[in-house]
Amino acid sequence: MKKVLIIDDEDPILKMYSAALSEDFEVITAKTGLLGIELAKKEKPDLIYLDIIMPEMNGLDVLKNMKDDKETANIPVVLLTNLPKEASGDKALSLGAENYLVKVDNTPDQLVEITKERLK
Repeated sequence: MKKVLIIDDEDPILKMYSAALSEDFEVITAKTGLLGIELAKKEKPDLIYLDIIMPEMNGLDVLKNMKDDKETANIPVVLLTNLPKEASGDKALSLGAENYLVKVDNTPDQLVEITKERLK
C-alpha cells in the first residue's frame, strides 16, 4: 500500500484528510514541520502533503530542508494550504514542490482522486 504523509498543525484537517485517504493509502501525520521531516526520513512516504502556515517552521522551510537532504529530496511534496496560489505558489514550485493545492478548493474526495492519479 502506498504511503502518504500529511504535515499540518490543525487536528481537524489531519483527521479529515486522513479519514478520506486511509481507505486507499497508509496515512502518517505530523503536527509540526520538524516531526514531518523526521517522519519523511524514517517512513519514506510515496507522497507528502504539506501545509505552509505552521508554528516553529513554516512549510516552505520544511520543503527546502527536504529538498536539500538526499534522504528526502526525491519524495514528491504537494503544498496543501489555505494561502492563495498567488501568495506562495511560485516560491513553492521553485523550491521543488510538485504542485500547490488550496484546501478550500479541494474536497477530501478530490484529494483522494488527486492522490490516486499521482501515485498510480
